[in-house]
Amino acid sequence: MSDLNPLLQRLALLQLSVATVWLLFLGYLQNLSVPNLQPAWLLLGLYLPILLAVNWQGARRSIKPWQLFLYLMLECQLLTGLLFFTGGATNPLISYYLVLLVLAAYGLPGSYVIWITLLGVADYSLLNLWYQPLLLPHQAQLEGLSLMDWHLAGMWLTFVISVAVLTTLIPLLVRSKQRQQQEIQQLREQQLKNEQLVGIGTLAAGTAHEMGTPLMTMSMLLDDMASEPLPEVIQEDIDILKQQVERCQTSLRALSERGRHVRQTTQVDALDWLQQQLHQWQLSHPNACWEMDTHDLSHGQIRHSPLLDQALLNLLDNAAEAGQHTIQLSSGIDLQHWLLNIHQPDPNAAEQLTQGGLFASAKTDGMGMGMYLSNASVEQFGGSIHLQALPDGSSLCQLRLPLTPDQHRNTR
Repeated sequence: MSDLNPLLQRLALLQLSVATVWLLFLGYLQNLSVPNLQPAWLLLGLYLPILLAVNWQGARRSIKPWQLFLYLMLECQLLTGLLFFTGGATNPLISYYLVLLVLAAYGLPGSYVIWITLLGVADYSLLNLWYQPLLLPHQAQLEGLSLMDWHLAGMWLTFVISVAVLTTLIPLLVRSKQRQQQEIQQLREQQLKNEQLVGIGTLAAGTAHEMGTPLMTMSMLLDDMASEPLPEVIQEDIDILKQQVERCQTSLRALSERGRHVRQTTQVDALDWLQQQLHQWQLSHPNACWEMDTHDLSHGQIRHSPLLDQALLNLLDNAAEAGQHTIQLSSGIDLQHWLLNIHQPDPNAAEQLTQGGLFASAKTDGMGMGMYLSNASVEQFGGSIHLQALPDGSSLCQLRLPLTPDQHRNTR
């Protein structure tokens, strides 16, 4: 939907009000038996179908600036025709030209605004010279009505319409434009973040490829060394090194496999997924310790992806490395989101929270990419990660993941 469609929709309400004023105005003149009103009725009859047709099109498809420009030009000429047959420049409804110029200045490029301004000034000038004056019948004059009375009443009505436009329509349009600018800014920030992620992914893929050859060389050398008669202590060290090399090779193969299916998502129970990732985390960190509050655990259906697996493992690593105490886990459901709280009760854990920018890390051997990548991965699924330093010096990491649409209906 074009940015001009909200403008056209709000303009339709204003035009409907103006058309109603013209209808009542011509009806009243007709009741007073003012002559030569047939052309004005004809123009008003043309104005209403055009108004309905343009707004029907605006509700169905995007409106381009040149289309809104032509429509405002047409409305300007219809207004000129109506004013020509109802007193010309003496008709106070001529001030509606200003409303059209304000709307054009808000929603159209500068070149279009200049043309509409020139046309409005030209029409106003011509209506000062050529117009059909309103001739009140003799009976109306006897009753005390005069053109001055008409003019003063019309000026009051025009003022009321202008105040309504300036106090209702324009602020709505300004807020709508500000909201659109905020959305554009968010899209730009997201695009920049995506570009950074693509760069990190490219570097990671290249690094993983380069690591393959050294690992293979190390594996071959360790196999050769293991076949030689060596002291038992050295043999044990070689076995440990072989296990570590095999683990690196397995991780690289898993990275390659997950990369092929990174965009494939499935629906899983959040608590089951958490249990699986904790089991995986313990395999890679045999000394990892955690506690789960069995009275504060919630099930919920979420979308699953390998990106979320790695994000959760990074959060668990950070929590374990932030302090010496056992981390505490709890989950819940809040506003259509599944929440996982990872609490590190160590009084010094809050000092480990990253205070720098991108890739900054409080760890002596860390690069700071883990938290950045975790947050970016979670955001792609509509979730968020919130780090908080608690008053007692401990730290709390909250992971929020949106529930699936089916789960939304079940939780209502």
